[in-house]
Amino acid sequence: MRKYKKTIIGSTVLTILLIMSILYPFYGPKDFNHQVLVKNEQGDILDRAPFPPSEKHLLGTNRNGEDMHWLLLYGAKFTLISAFGVALLRVLFGGIFGIFLSVWAPFLKSYVKDFFLTFRYVPSILIAIILMIPIVGDFNDVDISSIVTYQIIILVFIGFPSVTIFASDVIDELLKTSFVQSSKLMGAGKLHIVRKQLMPYLRSYGILFTVQQFISTLHITMQLGLFGMFLGGRNRAGVLGYDEPPKPATLSNEWAGLIGQNFSEFLRAPWSILTPVAGFFVVIVIVNVIKKELEENLYGIKTVKKKEKKGKNTNAITYSSDKFEFVQK
Repeated sequence: MRKYKKTIIGSTVLTILLIMSILYPFYGPKDFNHQVLVKNEQGDILDRAPFPPSEKHLLGTNRNGEDMHWLLLYGAKFTLISAFGVALLRVLFGGIFGIFLSVWAPFLKSYVKDFFLTFRYVPSILIAIILMIPIVGDFNDVDISSIVTYQIIILVFIGFPSVTIFASDVIDELLKTSFVQSSKLMGAGKLHIVRKQLMPYLRSYGILFTVQQFISTLHITMQLGLFGMFLGGRNRAGVLGYDEPPKPATLSNEWAGLIGQNFSEFLRAPWSILTPVAGFFVVIVIVNVIKKELEENLYGIKTVKKKEKKGKNTNAITYSSDKFEFVQK
């Protein structure tokens, strides 16, 4: 368990955040502590939203007078669940297709790689915007569950090629190992090899790549938010303006949407953008720490501390051992 200490701590923090967000309706204000105007006893207007961070508004408010810390906590569940769900589906479908290519249809692998190569030269964000504009680019009467499902399918589709190629390459390396070759010589079937000999390795790689895809999904949803492609669609009420009409707002209050809807407010109310950006930063740092520890354990990277005989200084020696050894006799 000591090898995964950082992973356990990081996962616990994210789980607590997710639980707090799910339970928000039971303890948080439904209107997110809404306050647009501040008046004195005579009814004169003293100030109006957005309000800067203070004792009453810990992280400030947006243009609609809603507390940013309540919005951040409420939208955390949509951000985390959608990113994890997309990452899991990418690894699941991409891994299955990668196994199929390497084990049952290796003759198709070169053609699939050539086809997927085009996705490396076209920015993922451009593909996502083109595919999402018809249903998320403006207000519509489509059910929110249909919109979210459509967006998740697109996000899974974008990451599918890279996961498939990665899984196929890992399978190719595993198929060259001596224990798999011995099983083939003994008459083991392809399904038996996949289930009994490849799956233990694929589970470890699957966990690592799910974490990597989680980070990738957070990145692309943040970019989509800047272009107004909010997860779950747009809120017709919008964000109130001074002299201009209301601007599109996120319906689910997920973090990427909070960044996108308040992007034009950076000079007037920078806290309305920096708050969700800080939330993304903290989550990405935690997930990166988890990813690094998983990589160290998976690829055999270890750190050995060697004490000097004189003095209290220590020298750290880092080395890595390959996952597979190929021995030819």
